[in-house]
Amino acid sequence: MKKPLTHALLLAATIFCFSASESVRAQSSPECEIKKVAPTLLPTPQITSGYSKKAPQGQAPQWLEIDVDFDMPQDDRSGPKFCDDLTVNYYILLSNKGITEDGKATLLTGSVSHADFAYGKGLHVGAFVSPHTLSKFFDGKVPNSLGQVVQDIGVTISDSSGVIARKDFKSSGRGEKGWWDNTEDFTTVTGRVLAKDNTPFAHLSWDYYLPTKPKSGL
Repeated sequence: MKKPLTHALLLAATIFCFSASESVRAQSSPECEIKKVAPTLLPTPQITSGYSKKAPQGQAPQWLEIDVDFDMPQDDRSGPKFCDDLTVNYYILLSNKGITEDGKATLLTGSVSHADFAYGKGLHVGAFVSPHTLSKFFDGKVPNSLGQVVQDIGVTISDSSGVIARKDFKSSGRGEKGWWDNTEDFTTVTGRVLAKDNTPFAHLSWDYYLPTKPKSGL
């Protein structure tokens, strides 16, 4: 008669601990909402220094910048104040369907990881596409207007639990899936979406974008 009671107590204790753990996690995990995805074409920044080589004469090369504005406030005062790890995935659909060999638009994908930033509202993360990459996928001639370069842009934000926010440039994009999941509709190319640290904009507007996750090393 003692064994069933012991088993019941152990089961009850296990359920209680699990429920308490889930409750603490729910209280300490801030919600995330992407407010805006803003693409912009920007010329290469001109930085004055003692060493300078000029590019060939002509129009300044245009970079594509993706600026993502999001809120991630921590309402639980007992929860953590800083985020340890956050990954932002970018899906950039180019308006080049009419000039590709397979008749499909090019989907540039890439991710940027961020860490060690305080939770709050009005946070910004960003990514860039170089003029050389844009030129490659527009047959050497990048259009001057943003509408002729970008068809749409999707963004997802993930933490250790998975995707916690998603949005696209032209609509709400807050469902279970994004249009970028229909991979058969595009030609996907990875490795062309750059973190700000890997561009000439690295040392500009330092406090605007959240810091990227430090690389492991000494």
